[in-house]
Amino acid sequence: MIGARLILRQADEALTKGRLEEAQRLLQLSEVRGHRASGSLRQWLARSLVARGERRLAAGESEAAWGDLLRAEQTGSAGLPGERLRGSLGRRALDQVRVLLAAGEPARAIDAVAGLQERGQQGGELEQLNEAARNWLLARELADRGDFGPAAEAVERARRLLNKQVLALEEFRAILYKRQDTVAQVVVALHAAAEQGRWNKVLALSERVLAAAPDHKEARRLRSLAWRSVEPEGATQHSVSPLPPTPPSENEAKQFLLWVDGVGGYLVCLGTRVTLGRSTPEATVDVPLLADVSRVHAAVVRDGEGYLLEPVRPAKVNEQPVGRVLLRPGDTIALGTTCRLTFQQPSPASASARLDLVSNHRLPLALDGVLLMADTLLLGPGSQSHVRLPGTGDPVVLFRHKDGLGVRCSGSVMVDGRSVGERGVFGWSGTVVGEDFAFTVEPSEKRGQAPFPPLFRQ
Repeated sequence: MIGARLILRQADEALTKGRLEEAQRLLQLSEVRGHRASGSLRQWLARSLVARGERRLAAGESEAAWGDLLRAEQTGSAGLPGERLRGSLGRRALDQVRVLLAAGEPARAIDAVAGLQERGQQGGELEQLNEAARNWLLARELADRGDFGPAAEAVERARRLLNKQVLALEEFRAILYKRQDTVAQVVVALHAAAEQGRWNKVLALSERVLAAAPDHKEARRLRSLAWRSVEPEGATQHSVSPLPPTPPSENEAKQFLLWVDGVGGYLVCLGTRVTLGRSTPEATVDVPLLADVSRVHAAVVRDGEGYLLEPVRPAKVNEQPVGRVLLRPGDTIALGTTCRLTFQQPSPASASARLDLVSNHRLPLALDGVLLMADTLLLGPGSQSHVRLPGTGDPVVLFRHKDGLGVRCSGSVMVDGRSVGERGVFGWSGTVVGEDFAFTVEPSEKRGQAPFPPLFRQ
């Protein structure tokens, strides 16, 4: 009992001097939980926390105010005077959800609603805004697939739920109908060109469709057929020049592993849209991260302008919260609260890019980075190489080919033990050895094997 009295005296002193966290810690000790004198101190603590929360809210510190309110509620004191603060915080948070929707960021609005619900905030208006945001996101996904009818229906549901015009949604709706008209017109010509075997025209028309509907399944299929029939212009040249992105067909690899002797291992992604998310046994993302991020957290999309980051969950670029944003070389991408990657485009002669983890996280198999491959990857000693090869001469070029991958360099190379001169083509796996370099390519499905093939084990 003497110990309890001492703890209560210390809690009283902490409250008197405004040390609220210390007082709360003392009042949570088992020695005083059932003590009759602790009740009045808990009420004092709750009132003090609420008062501080109101001051913080007035100063614009909403997160800190929420923390004070939740700590006040944890005291368990009767007649908690926090309902006014909770109402004010709820209204402020609802305003923030509306601001996010007005800015055209439904994904971040959904996250904001989820945060409110975790804090016990409920209400019809909150659910209404959440449903509007979900319909908005659904419309985006459907439109990207070319399902414009259902996308338009989802947009109309979002408009009704918002009860008033939101400029960003109205702009999306107008663009949606323009995209629908474009696809409707071009798809007819695309099928006609495919039936006639005019593959160069198929490539041009499919790109027009995919510019309006990036995930249009039929346009992707026909574009893949065209690429299998037409080798990209310049693929046989020894100079490296920018080429249009080459998509893999459904029978080709979407990604592969590149193990470079004396350097490390890389996950190479071939798609124009690369998803990033948490690594789990059932993960379906292209880049699984061993980090505290969502299962599908964001996507990096390559188009005519460059690379776009499309967050599904909260993300920042250079410490600034973003929606869909164009990435610049040197940008730092933050996914969630702790996972950070850097984005680089080392070579102006290649549309390929690189992602590196710079936080205390890693990829499966302890890979050293992610390469977003357009048509070529440069392996060499200079800063403009996607993979640095110290001690080598001219860059080694890994390029995409209709039959898989190819390699070219200024000296002779061996592919799977065969001498191929300065240029060789192989499928989606193989070992390439040059005068001062060696690397192995293997499908990423072999992830269950040892992290480095026998050739490269030290």
